[in-house]
Parts: sequence; structure tokens; C-alpha cells
Amino acid sequence: MEYRLKAYYREGEKPSALRRAGKLPGVMYNKSLNRKVYVELGEFDKVFRQASIHHVIVLELPDGEFPTLVRQVNLDKRRRRPEHVDFYVLSDEPVEMYVPLRFVGTPVGVREGGVLQEVHRDILVRVSPRNIPEYIEVDVSGLGIGDSLHASELKLPEGVKLAISPEETLAAVVPPEDVERLEAEAAEAPAEPEVIKKGKKEEEA
Repeated sequence: MEYRLKAYYREGEKPSALRRAGKLPGVMYNKSLNRKVYVELGEFDKVFRQASIHHVIVLELPDGEFPTLVRQVNLDKRRRRPEHVDFYVLSDEPVEMYVPLRFVGTPVGVREGGVLQEVHRDILVRVSPRNIPEYIEVDVSGLGIGDSLHASELKLPEGVKLAISPEETLAAVVPPEDVERLEAEAAEAPAEPEVIKKGKKEEEA
């Protein structure tokens, strides 16, 4: 699934002036491109709430359309509103990105009194922009109490490759008393790169 967002090139406008006018300054970039842009803040909020980092946002600019992924959003610390956004422009080269996991089925262990613990809600993969899946389905119906499902067991769509350790635990069925322990272990696991950051972006950005 892809979303669309009107964007405009920045020529001489200062980011602070754009923000006062209800615009969101940003950049669009890849290995061969780096342009300053801005979008309507209200429109960005609507689109980003749905697309997040998982879906393509097509920037509609005066000279063409550019498929992108949001790589970083800087927030105003006091007002908690976006003040700068980085769009990564997709090409034909594979890209690393997080794809949502959709767990399906009722585990055998849950019927026996266990609790399904979803350790990860999305997964880092390497994929061609042409093959980005909306989500990856994970069948957990065969898990009993004490069983876990690892990244290596995923049935990945064509053209999608893991970008994390195949031994990474994605879900497990545990006795109720073990839930807190598993949550603590998950908190210590490497997290996805921070997308929402606090702090002010340089005025020149």
C-alpha cells in the first residue's frame, strides 16, 4: 500500500518561517539526490498516522512523483509536534525497512492455559521497493506452552530477505507467571532505529 502527499521545493524560505505558516520543512534524499522540501503539516500528520515507517509515501512535486519512506521525524520538545522530516527516496535498489507482522491462529498452548507473547510487532527486512509487502503473516496456531517461533521460521514473500538474526524470537507461548520475565528480555533486545526524535533541527536543514 502506498500513500500520497503534496510537497514543494524549498528555495530561500527559512524553516522557522515555514513552521509559523503551518508547513513542515524536510529533506528528500538517497545516494544521488538531496533536495530541501516542505509539506503541509496537517496533511503530513494525516498521512504519517496511517503510513508510519512501514509504507511508501509518494511525494507529489512540481517536476514529478517520488516514492519515499520516512526515515526520521524531529519533534519540538515542548509542543510535541513535528518540526522536520527526512524522506528517503526509493530507487530500484533493495532497501532495509520494517514490515508489520500479522499473527494469525490460536496457539494450542493458549487453549491449554498459556499466554501468547508477541515479542516483535514488525521485522527488519531487505526488499526491493517493487516487492514491499503490506505485512507478513505469522501462523502461531501450532505453538504449545514453552514453544517459541523464530525469524528463520517465517514464510517470507518472494523478494523479501531477513535483515536480522534468524534466531530472533518473534513470539512464544508461556505460562502466565513467565510473562513478566519475557517482557524484560524483549526490552533488552535491540530496538528498531529511532524514527521519532526530540530536539530542534538546525535552521539550515
